[in-house]
Amino acid sequence: MAYRWIIYTLLLLLRFYGAYHNHSLPGYIHPDEFFQGGQELFYGCQQRLRQQPYYEEDINVDNNNRVEDKYSHDSKKYIVDNIPWEFEPKNAIRSIVPPAFMTLLPIRAYTTLRTVMETSSSNNGGSMNCQPSSSAHDISGREVLIIPRLFMTLLSFLFLDGCLWALVKKTTKKASDEYCNENNSCGPPIEVIILASSWPMLVMVTRPFTNTLEAMVISLLLFIVSMDHHHSMSKMNNKKISSFQHQNQSMISLLVGMTCSIGLFVRFTFAFFALPIVLLFLYNRWRRAYDHRWKNVGWVALSLVLSFVTTSVLFVITDWYYYHYHSPGRGVDADDVTACNNWSCHRDAFLATASRYIVPWNAFRYNSKATNLAEHGLHPRITHVLVNLPLMFGPLSLLGYFSCSKMKKDYDSFFLSSATATGDEACFRRVLCQSTIISGLLVLSCAPHQEPRFLLPCVVPLVFLYGRKVVGMDGKLSHSKQRVLPLTALWVVFNCILYLFFGWLHQGGLIPSLLHLPLPVNPLEGTPETVIFYKTYMPPTFLTRGRSLRSMEKGTTCNATDEKIIVSGGLHTSLACDNQVIIDLQGREADVLLEVLQERLPCRHRSDETLLLITPDPVMILLTEIEWSEYTFASVNGHHPHLSTEDWPVFNGTFRSFVSQMELVTYNVLCKVNK
Repeated sequence: MAYRWIIYTLLLLLRFYGAYHNHSLPGYIHPDEFFQGGQELFYGCQQRLRQQPYYEEDINVDNNNRVEDKYSHDSKKYIVDNIPWEFEPKNAIRSIVPPAFMTLLPIRAYTTLRTVMETSSSNNGGSMNCQPSSSAHDISGREVLIIPRLFMTLLSFLFLDGCLWALVKKTTKKASDEYCNENNSCGPPIEVIILASSWPMLVMVTRPFTNTLEAMVISLLLFIVSMDHHHSMSKMNNKKISSFQHQNQSMISLLVGMTCSIGLFVRFTFAFFALPIVLLFLYNRWRRAYDHRWKNVGWVALSLVLSFVTTSVLFVITDWYYYHYHSPGRGVDADDVTACNNWSCHRDAFLATASRYIVPWNAFRYNSKATNLAEHGLHPRITHVLVNLPLMFGPLSLLGYFSCSKMKKDYDSFFLSSATATGDEACFRRVLCQSTIISGLLVLSCAPHQEPRFLLPCVVPLVFLYGRKVVGMDGKLSHSKQRVLPLTALWVVFNCILYLFFGWLHQGGLIPSLLHLPLPVNPLEGTPETVIFYKTYMPPTFLTRGRSLRSMEKGTTCNATDEKIIVSGGLHTSLACDNQVIIDLQGREADVLLEVLQERLPCRHRSDETLLLITPDPVMILLTEIEWSEYTFASVNGHHPHLSTEDWPVFNGTFRSFVSQMELVTYNVLCKVNK
């Protein structure tokens, strides 16, 4: 058993190391990682930059005293907005609770601990350099990046590894004893090691995706319902159970309702995975009750619904309070808060507007329209089955497809056998996991927009069902090296390839490029620094936090004006945010890039502005073929590796030149000097 502990410990260390050290896993999976997880929403540096001019020099007054923005609408619409469209009050299709839980909670805990330590250090006579106040908003982009990742990694260990361990260990006594040797020293189950070695666990679940949170809630729900079945089996077999277990049984339905409500407000797609779990939970309660079956099930369903509704109301109140009073997209929050200075005023406002902020319903309505999904990309409805499931889980998904014909046997065994039949508990858990996968996969396949991460909640059910088979240790055949070693090697190779691709290569230079942007000449004065990202994923602006502070770490003296930067419109931004504008041109044509350059860096009028262009090396090779009459591009630094599937490196005959083009390069754009 020692080798299992060694392997599992190394895999856990690898997961935590990837979350802690941003250079170890620089890969950028999807923009929702930052823009739905709360990092950009709470700590972005360009709040409301699209809606109004941020700097006084960007405002022109014409002869009729009308105020105009000197930058055209065409340029401003490309500015990265740290308020994701899902969190705008007019849309309100995301609950504020999940991003606050994944990002705001751990960062507030971190800054509180840091404040206590700094206070203790200063009281002990420690010297204090010019540093920002230790608040939740005066932290660097690196801290905002790492802290939520560490928090999500810890949660993944508790809710994914832990729930799977409990599911496997309590399936049957034989399965439980299998992981213990003669000295009663138990090791981690093979299924848990398989889960920990999968690339989604090493890369994806360490990021603050709502899909990760959804997978955790599904695992928790599977665990709760399985434990309920286990306790009912113990009672029917006249086994002695403690009063604590009796109390747990009476609380199970309340926990199921509460868990379902939490999952639904995390992502509305949670309902598609959870529906068969809830139905099997109610069927199990009906099956175990010999007397007054419908009455007992009715009380269980009533307590479940009451718990679900109560928790949902709390979510709605929280979301309403955020969207109605504190959403950055409103712009008049202070007036509304001061206008309502008593409870009855808040109550009337809630009753009048709360229906606008029922997030799961808003999300369902939005995603049920193909015209809305077309803005995010349309896919064939077979994409989840043929592409996304194999991409996420590889050999596990193939085993699931090959085992479809055997599922009927499990369903017949569970629904047709007696309630006290031997092996009923193991059969129930297999049916539970199979139903979860089938329901989620089929319903999600009905939508024309399909992404691999949508299937992340399938990870624990799949590993529970086929984790042993994927390495040839299902117990039905002898564990010969001829069978175990090739299957294990296939599993390892598959996950290593996807780990390297999504963890390192895929858009791997974007995060380091933001963390290592060249410092502006004077971050508190002068014209705004413009940074243009071209042919990359959307850049999260919070990663630029703290650049100004790096120039203040050499014993300079603090003064009162260093605490905040006051900008036009009465808005304030933390000292951690620089005086800059980040523009995202995505994959637009070179003509659009030229128009933005001419607007942001007009060489005829002034040539002293700072402008940086960040783009993949293969893209710049194509741009150099265009005649640039006004500008020159000087390379500042590059970040390797970086691979964009939209702009592959050009193969020039040698593998070395191909690999050297996997780089995201920062260029200083300068006006040509006419001699």
